[in-house]
Amino acid sequence: MAFDWSFALVLAATSLGSVVAALFLLPFLPGTRPPPPTQEAPQDDNLVFLFDNETLLDVTAPGRAFLDGAGGGLSDWQRLCARLEPRFPGFQDRLSRLAQTGSIALTEAGGTAQLAATWMDGVARITLHLGGSDGAAHADSAMMHELTSNRAVIDALPIPAWRCGPDGAIGWANRAYIDLIREGTNGPLTWPLPALFPEGAATPHRVLRGPDGQDRWFDCSTAGVEGDAIHFAVPADAAVRAETTLQSFMQTLTKTFAELPIGLAVFNRTRELVLFNPAMSELFNLDPEFLIARPTLRNVLDRLREDRMMPEPKDYRAWRQAIERLERDAENGIYADTWTLPSGAVYRVTGRPHPDGAVAFLFEDISAEMSLTRRFRGELETGQAVLDTLEEAIAVFSNGGMLTLSNSAYAALWGDDPTLLMGSGDIAGATAQWQAQCLTLEDAAHPPDLARHIRQRTRWIGELVHCDGHRLACRIAPIAGGAVLVGFRRLARSAHPAPEVSFASG
Repeated sequence: MAFDWSFALVLAATSLGSVVAALFLLPFLPGTRPPPPTQEAPQDDNLVFLFDNETLLDVTAPGRAFLDGAGGGLSDWQRLCARLEPRFPGFQDRLSRLAQTGSIALTEAGGTAQLAATWMDGVARITLHLGGSDGAAHADSAMMHELTSNRAVIDALPIPAWRCGPDGAIGWANRAYIDLIREGTNGPLTWPLPALFPEGAATPHRVLRGPDGQDRWFDCSTAGVEGDAIHFAVPADAAVRAETTLQSFMQTLTKTFAELPIGLAVFNRTRELVLFNPAMSELFNLDPEFLIARPTLRNVLDRLREDRMMPEPKDYRAWRQAIERLERDAENGIYADTWTLPSGAVYRVTGRPHPDGAVAFLFEDISAEMSLTRRFRGELETGQAVLDTLEEAIAVFSNGGMLTLSNSAYAALWGDDPTLLMGSGDIAGATAQWQAQCLTLEDAAHPPDLARHIRQRTRWIGELVHCDGHRLACRIAPIAGGAVLVGFRRLARSAHPAPEVSFASG
């Protein structure tokens, strides 16, 4: 049977046309639109951490950046706890039971972040989903950069700083605080970190005992942030040493002042009593309660006037003027006075200026000294009165050659007032005066050298002739204390006039 080639060609042409028409109409048929080009799946923004106990086995790149934001000085597990505990309260407690529960899921307190943890054959897989759009992720990245920078600054601070939650647990600490922990322990760090100031960080001048046995002091302060407390501990060793030295110095001064018999009262620039010693209370019979109440200078003086413990003023106006003068003179450092009290006691009062406008007063009981002075003066007056009753002219020279004592008979004989000669005349002046008013005896081959006898404290007895014709019996006698007594006594007038020859005096 012969093949019909014309029929085959027609059939092929018809089939090719059908295929071309089908390809042309296919895009316009319902459900036959070709799928769009395949797009890349969105990146997963989860942070994944794999921990074997507290050892980090693996972490994603965003997770590593998240851990680095916790600062240095901590292990990877401690960094994760420091970052997650504030955002997911109870994270550590829930994760400690992960082996029993198998999995946990937490939502950020006050946020949208999600945390999931799964237990897989001894390994904890922790997944953190921060959430948010690309803009939010960008903002979170900027915040993370700022947080990292701030943490770096705080870590570089030389003072310890740490943050505690409402339960007192430490959720974060800087490197200085961690270094303090490491100084006191040889073991590894544990989380949560131990509290170095358990009695309350807000208490100033806290002390820590170092590994070398030396105490280290800190000034602690606290600031509240979002319900937590941030504590700072500034080293205060120098301040404590200075304060200790000052306290020791003040105790020494206090003990010294307490034993002084002189009353001390210090008034500040507003004239309030700020310091006094027990002698101040004893001298004036003042109640310690009155002095402790910080009375003013005027109040103290008014109290002394009422108790008759100071000189009685003639009138109130004069009294006020005296008080103003006392205060003014004390400021200039020139106030000094002697108070004779109605009781007979005598006080020496001295005012001295102190720094910063303060004024100090010293009250010294000189009653015994004044009594001794009065008695000594009375004895001198009595002795002088006794000498004045003697007819013999008496002159006493001290060991230094000064005329210290004479009587009225001596003044009448030689024409000098003894009260003017006391302490001013000497041997040379006195003997020169005697020489000028005396003549030598007729039979005196060698005139007496009275000055030499007095200086050498040698005993001598002889006669002199006064210009008025009277003979004078003279005697030189050493007495106690290196002094020398010279006496002149008138004898009967000579019957013949004395020759006009003066005697020699050394």
